[in-house]
Amino acid sequence: MRGIKWRRPSPALVISLVALFVALGGTSYSAVSKLLPRNSVGSAQVINGSLGTSDLSSTARAALMGNRGPAGAPGVAGPQGATGPAGANGTNGTNGATGATGPAGAAGTARAYAEVDDSTVTFVAARTKNFTAVTRPSTGTYCLTPAAGIDPSAVATVAAVDYGISSNLSGNALVRGSRLGCPAGNFEVETVDSTGALVNTIAFHLIIP
Repeated sequence: MRGIKWRRPSPALVISLVALFVALGGTSYSAVSKLLPRNSVGSAQVINGSLGTSDLSSTARAALMGNRGPAGAPGVAGPQGATGPAGANGTNGTNGATGATGPAGAAGTARAYAEVDDSTVTFVAARTKNFTAVTRPSTGTYCLTPAAGIDPSAVATVAAVDYGISSNLSGNALVRGSRLGCPAGNFEVETVDSTGALVNTIAFHLIIP
């Protein structure tokens, strides 16, 4: 121990050590002294472009939104879609109740009328009044006997084809007066086809107003 000799440090060494301590302690001091309180970071402490919208307050985010722009033009219509499958058939509805029978119509004013069935050479009873008999002495020639008191020469008579029964829809029925050889007092009718030929396939009506 006695062999070691202590020397006083030179002024240059002292200054160098002080400078080293200041340099080492200055960084820590600067970092600590520059820290700001919580939630008080300013613009100077933020690196440009480093913040996202999640780092901003709702007020700041709202301020970033501009006014709504004008509506864009409608887009081009898309192609027509494929036809869908047909729907199921609906169920038939139930029949409605039968309506009440209407009142009977007024009695007809015709003096006499008849419907002659060409297939049977008879009257259709439901459509005959004041006629008693009918015959067909030859092709397309009919003799109709009226009730007593009806004179064929003294009344107007109308004959018409019954298209609902006749198989010859283009024919005609003609009143011929008394030239066909029917008994006296009979109405005489001829039935002809579209060519004027006498035929037995035409049903007809005879009416005396």
